[in-house]
Amino acid sequence: MTGRFLTEPEVADILRCSTSKVKRLRLAGRLRYLPGRPVLIAEADLDAFVAAGMRSTAQAPPKSEPNHAEQASDARKWALQAVLLRRQGGKRSPKS
Repeated sequence: MTGRFLTEPEVADILRCSTSKVKRLRLAGRLRYLPGRPVLIAEADLDAFVAAGMRSTAQAPPKSEPNHAEQASDARKWALQAVLLRRQGGKRSPKS
């Protein structure tokens, strides 16, 4: 029995992502496919990918939150440097 095959745009619609994301999943070996023009993905393989994705997301450890205070401090330092460099550039005397 032959299963139904889907194209990359159809898979992208189902997964609610871009076709380039589907291509990256294919090339990373996370989503099985049949090479050719167009590339075809078996509906059963897509179902297996979705089921595996849901299990891995449920078991994934929580991501650590970024240190916003440190990021803000870095941004302030960068902005201060940018302002100082601009001011130094403005005080240069014209070359003769």
